[in-house]
Amino acid sequence: MKDLVKKLSTDAWRTSGARYNASRRLKRRDLFSTISLSLFAAVGVGLAVVQRVYSFESGSPADNYITALSVCLGVFLLVVSLVEWGSGNAVKADRLYQNAEELNAFQRRLAVIVIELEEEAQPLAAEVQKLLKEYDEIKARCAFNHEPLDDCLSMATRRFAPEFKHQDGSLRYNWFEERWFAMRSIASSIWYFILLWLVIGGLIVATPWNQSGNSHSSCATTASATTQKVIQKPALSGQEHLTNQESK
Repeated sequence: MKDLVKKLSTDAWRTSGARYNASRRLKRRDLFSTISLSLFAAVGVGLAVVQRVYSFESGSPADNYITALSVCLGVFLLVVSLVEWGSGNAVKADRLYQNAEELNAFQRRLAVIVIELEEEAQPLAAEVQKLLKEYDEIKARCAFNHEPLDDCLSMATRRFAPEFKHQDGSLRYNWFEERWFAMRSIASSIWYFILLWLVIGGLIVATPWNQSGNSHSSCATTASATTQKVIQKPALSGQEHLTNQESK
């Protein structure tokens, strides 16, 4: 019975650690999602401003491309916003964190019971059954579960604890594995939006800016020629005036 209570304490500690990691992962995803969606909206507005300021000729390849890109980006932003809102990552993270706190408090209470059992007789089966039932009830209060990656990261982080070592006392995970799990946890939160940023950035770079069809260069050439004529005209008038004086 004592071993069963110790195992229950270890399970509660392990589960709470995994759910802490799941909460951090989902909070990270929610934060990155909020920032990315805000910047996506800013990019859409920026494209419209660029199209207006540079006055691309209507119907030119660059004008058509930016118009299509702005419309697609707006629809894409709406779809991704609905998907992220439906996933409810912030709510899941909060629920997992609260459940991890309850499991952590339960594990501390079990640790006290284990110390008391070292000096007392075997606990009654009914008492152990009550603790098992309470553990299951605490887990059931959270409708969301953690991922296996969260559990592996939790055990790798606490790899020096006797509860998470092999029976022969060797470590279950090493430092490199712990770093690998940590990087995977970070990547699983942001890889989706990094891919979207690469796609949107590639589409913006692919814009045919040199095919805008505007008449800025021709206007500049015409203005330069007009200026030269205006400058040359007074000079010619001065020469004609001198010629008229000499003839007189």
